[in-house]
Amino acid sequence: MAPPVSERGLKSVVWRKIKTAMFDDCRKEGEWKIMLLDEFTTKLLSSCCKMTDLLEEGITVIENIYKNREPVRQMKALYFISPTPKSVDCFLRDFGSKSEKKYKAAYIYFTDFCPDSLFNKIKASCSKSIRRCKEINISFIPQESQVYTLDVPDAFYYCYSPDPSNASRKEVVMEAMAEQIVTVCATLDENPGVRYKSKPLDNASKLAQLVEKKLEDYYKIDEKGLIKGKTQSQLLIIDRGFDPVSTVLHELERPPKGDPHSSLGTAADPRRH
Repeated sequence: MAPPVSERGLKSVVWRKIKTAMFDDCRKEGEWKIMLLDEFTTKLLSSCCKMTDLLEEGITVIENIYKNREPVRQMKALYFISPTPKSVDCFLRDFGSKSEKKYKAAYIYFTDFCPDSLFNKIKASCSKSIRRCKEINISFIPQESQVYTLDVPDAFYYCYSPDPSNASRKEVVMEAMAEQIVTVCATLDENPGVRYKSKPLDNASKLAQLVEKKLEDYYKIDEKGLIKGKTQSQLLIIDRGFDPVSTVLHELERPPKGDPHSSLGTAADPRRH
């Protein structure tokens, strides 16, 4: 089940925002919808709700947007997707023409900012089939009440790669992560001060500067139409170089079962295991 309403953890906050920004926005009494998800939004929804919660919101079937599907032209579809060329192209294939479209109409909700190039592509291809097209600004995955991930597995490689040819890709990855961090702040309704550790590498400082700029831009054009001043919260950005040893010693600090030192009560150096 979804987290209880009384719970104040991150999972509960994310689920409430999804309900308000997406399900309540397209709700119609007695109407069932098909929901389309991409890889990222599947992980996002799975982290904060169950299928029974989606049934309560009028969702009868959940489909993978990347897979081939049978048309269900009598039903409307709710697309919860990332604003990427791959996901947008899959959506456009579902509404290629009036005779080929898979669903009666579409409600599209993007996890975060949709580039103008993709938005214009949608508008030019199938605007008449779209009932809603919105950005809900949730581009992270809550894992625990106070823990989240951006789910960018290649970030470590590009941020620390010594190969100069990866520099441009690093900029793209840093830009995307900054946008995702801003959605965390927006979900929590915070405009924090941004602090960072500048050494030994400049990754933290670069990311901090991007986040600060995007926070400023976001709160100039947020849905309330108001400029939000800085809140009391602080966002700390550090990179792996801040504490490289803990990732290596984490498991070594735990003596194995049957360790003779444990039974004899003698001190053991965990680095010798």
